[in-house]
Amino acid sequence: MNRSPFQAVLRRDISHAWSYRLNFLLSTFSTFFAVVLWFFFAAFLGPRAGKTVPGGYFAYVVVGTSLLGYLNVVLHTFAKKIREDQLMGTLEMLLASPSSPFALLTASCLWELILQTVQVSWALALAGLLGVRFQFGSLPALLLLFVLTLISFAAMGMLAAGILLVFQRGEPVTPFVGALFALLGNVFFPLTVLPRPLAFLARFLPLPYATDGIRKLLLEGAGAKAVYGDLTALAVFAVVLLPLSAVVFAGCLKLARRYGLLSAY
Repeated sequence: MNRSPFQAVLRRDISHAWSYRLNFLLSTFSTFFAVVLWFFFAAFLGPRAGKTVPGGYFAYVVVGTSLLGYLNVVLHTFAKKIREDQLMGTLEMLLASPSSPFALLTASCLWELILQTVQVSWALALAGLLGVRFQFGSLPALLLLFVLTLISFAAMGMLAAGILLVFQRGEPVTPFVGALFALLGNVFFPLTVLPRPLAFLARFLPLPYATDGIRKLLLEGAGAKAVYGDLTALAVFAVVLLPLSAVVFAGCLKLARRYGLLSAY
C-alpha cells in the first residue's frame, strides 16, 4: 500500500523515537524542571516585576519559552534530519524519490512538532497548577496566530537546511539565530527594556509578534481585534518568507546536486 511522504516519514520518526523511550521521559522531566525553575525565579523577582508584564512574570516567561521552543524545533530539525541522512548515506536516495523535497522536509518536522506540542501542553498545565490563570479570548484568533507563527518559523528552518546542503555545516548559523531570537523575541523581557536600535531590529522578526499576540489572547483574555496587528505582521512574514525559503532551498539543492554534495559529509 502506497503511503504519502508525511505518513512514511512520520512512521519512520515514531519508530526511531520509540526505540529511545528514555529520551522522551527525560525531555518530559526537563520540561517539568524548567517550569518549576521559572516559578521560583519569578518568586525571587517578586510581585513588583510581575506587575510590569501581563499575567505576571511567571506566566509571561512560560508562554515566551514555549514559543521559543517551537522556533528551536523547526530551526534545527530540518538541518538535523538532512545531516542524519547525509551521514547514513540515504539523503541522495531520499531526495531522488517522486515526492517533493519540500514535502519531505515538512514531514521530517512533524514528529518533533508533535513532541513539542505535548511538552508545551504539559508545561502550560503545570503552570496552571502553580497559579497561572489562562483566559482564552478568541480561540479562532489563537489558532490562526499559531499557524502563521509555525509557517514563519518553518520557512526560516528551511533556509537553514538549504545553507547546510551547500556549506555542510549548519552549527554556526542556527545557534546564533536561536540566541538572537531569544534576545529580541519578547521571550524573557519586554522589548521596552532594550536599547532603541535593538528594539527597532526586533520589528523585523516574527517571534515578538507571536509572543505578544498569544499573551494577549491567553493571559489578558483579549479578543481578535486586539491581535489584528500581530496577525497582519505574521501573515506578511509568512507570505514573504515561505516563497523565499522555497526558492533558496531549491537553489541550494541544485548546487548540491551539481557538485555532488548530497552524499558528502
